[in-house]
Amino acid sequence: MTHSWTMLSTLVLRSAGFPWQLVESLRYTHSAEIVAEIVNMEDHARTLAQQLPGVRLSRGDQSKLRTLRPLAIRGNNFPEQWLTEWNKLTSGLADKHEQLAEAVTVDAAAVTQAFAALRSDERVGEAIACSSPPAYRDLSRGVKGARIRRQLASYAQRFGAKSETMSFFGPINYADLAPLDSNQSTVTWRGHRVIRDREAHTAARVLHAINQIVDADDNILSDAIPRRKTLLSTASGFPALVDGCRTVGEIARDEAVPLSVALDHVRAGLRSGRLTHDLTPPSTLLDPWGWLDDRLSQRTAAGHPSEAHDTVIKVRKLLTAYPSASAPAKLALQEDLDSMIKSGQASDDRFYNDRVVVHEAAVGTTEATLRGDLAGDLLKVVAPALDLLAYQADLTRESTNRELAARLGNRVVPLATALREVGDLTVQTADWLTDIITAALQRIDPDTAVVDLAEHLDDPPAPRDPVLCSIDMLPATGDLACYLPGSTPLVLGDIHDAPLLTPWALRFHPDSQHVLLDRDAAIEAALGTQTAVNVIPRRSTGLPPLEFPGLVLELGGTAADTTRARIGLDALQVRSDGKQAILVDRADPERSLLFHNGELDSGLHTALALPRIRRAVLPDLPHVPRLTWHNAVLSRRTWKLPSAEIPQPNIKIGETGRLVATARMCAARALPTRFFAKSPTERKPIFVDTATPSLLDALTRLAATCETLTVSEVLPTPEEAWLRDGELRFAAELRCVYLRKGANQT
Repeated sequence: MTHSWTMLSTLVLRSAGFPWQLVESLRYTHSAEIVAEIVNMEDHARTLAQQLPGVRLSRGDQSKLRTLRPLAIRGNNFPEQWLTEWNKLTSGLADKHEQLAEAVTVDAAAVTQAFAALRSDERVGEAIACSSPPAYRDLSRGVKGARIRRQLASYAQRFGAKSETMSFFGPINYADLAPLDSNQSTVTWRGHRVIRDREAHTAARVLHAINQIVDADDNILSDAIPRRKTLLSTASGFPALVDGCRTVGEIARDEAVPLSVALDHVRAGLRSGRLTHDLTPPSTLLDPWGWLDDRLSQRTAAGHPSEAHDTVIKVRKLLTAYPSASAPAKLALQEDLDSMIKSGQASDDRFYNDRVVVHEAAVGTTEATLRGDLAGDLLKVVAPALDLLAYQADLTRESTNRELAARLGNRVVPLATALREVGDLTVQTADWLTDIITAALQRIDPDTAVVDLAEHLDDPPAPRDPVLCSIDMLPATGDLACYLPGSTPLVLGDIHDAPLLTPWALRFHPDSQHVLLDRDAAIEAALGTQTAVNVIPRRSTGLPPLEFPGLVLELGGTAADTTRARIGLDALQVRSDGKQAILVDRADPERSLLFHNGELDSGLHTALALPRIRRAVLPDLPHVPRLTWHNAVLSRRTWKLPSAEIPQPNIKIGETGRLVATARMCAARALPTRFFAKSPTERKPIFVDTATPSLLDALTRLAATCETLTVSEVLPTPEEAWLRDGELRFAAELRCVYLRKGANQT
């Protein structure tokens, strides 16, 4: 088949703001080398013990064989050559244990110095202040002990091993795709310490708090122009008087309603989500504070100052000062904002950017152009890999849709009714891809490291409907110019079900408007005749909701573009025949609608949306090899690790014993010595280097949250990091947007 994927030519380049060396400075490097030798020698000795001919053994000899110690030379009946080899090997093993004890002492001293360097590093301190003010307060007070070391190690692995777009320690940059240019790919930058621009933004809860201040002011609200959200396209009672043209005061005067009663009705409509007004910042704005300042400034200039406007001005000044402030000053500004606006406390389940009252965004100086072989593989090699995931997404959507139709029966119901009746519908994940993977694994050796799925199945059919997605691509090469077509692993990192080339992601791009116009044109071309619906929710994080071409359903939030075609919740219906459910507009029931995606993991949404591309569901096996389509890596190699097998800190055996025990565990299960570990109870995995005791502490704590951890290989490895500042290596990924028409649109 023809792989009709389109890849947008502008990519978001995400990278770590600290080098891999940050977390590597905490490892027991020399000790790890000796531990590897010890484990190898132990394995050799056990093999040798199994080769011992049948001889009578005293209890003492049995103990020495079991504990890998030398045997007495005289008074035994062991074969001479075997005994010589055994004693040489076990004596060497004893020497290695002595060397290990010395190495651990030396490494521990070096790591203590590395922790001291972390504590005194101003950039590390500022990054922690941006991420966890309480942790920074502990650092600034000089708190010592295992807990603070564990926290420092946790931040070191987060800052150095992951690409998070947050402040200067997760800057955003951009790359261009030039597939017709046969030259080598290039990367230029002025180093990781050079940040071109920084912005500060408040958590969503702060914006909600100022909205409440505005709404509570009778003078402001009486001058506001309310309008009905598309949540309700028709209305009765007071909302029916709202026309989007008159202020609240004018409605009260024209309709002979007491102003206090009109204000109460409007506030009730705001609380229920049925109404909004022209002084409520739309959810999709990049700078809601600037927008609100402009609106309130007009009232102030007209002789109507307000406490709300004074507060907005203070917040904007604080946000302007925040990026250049030192870590202690940042904490003071955070406290000022909290005292200025009582915004409530963040819960642990919030998006990590929104747990702190202020978060930053920053742009670095990295510029990359992907040409030649790399650009070619991003199109021709990744495309068939995406076909697998797209077809799986289509089957999952169809199976979930069938379940929805079966529960609704043969009838037409308002979408609001469907939400009430089948809101508990779960996603019915199709077994197609998992079954293919399982069948492929049954035909290979269980210890196989890599399986190329292209050798086990034909190209899948095209999905019925359009697919829009973003893939965080990680070329596993130390230099993009050295990329080898068809050979260098192209790792599909995080997989997103929406085209995340958004206004927020592009806010530092010099030509963002044209890039967005090109994006929308490509999305419209992929959608073809299919009409898609954007659900605009209430702004629940510091980031604005997604918005793409199509109709707008304001379900909690509002869209900034007033020219967008809107549709009311009461205009949407689900037409079901008991086998298939279709989302339609009541006014045009012959036109089918599909929701846009955006990580909305509900069964009802999945059933009525564009195919939601996801990572392949792997078979529940102790070990799953790396899964590829040629050199595109669909899934890293993974293992299931029982939490009970993870060595615990033990005063009796000390750090020496734990390092050896961990190495034995890795050898027994064929685990790598560096991996990512994930618990089903935690949102993100952690990086673990088994030569780093502080990261082993984090692994132990993670293991306490569940019975089994999922362990995955580190790919690319730290040595395969292509973003470099001299000898420093940085984790980086390329967020690529892929679009394709469905079979119904071609």
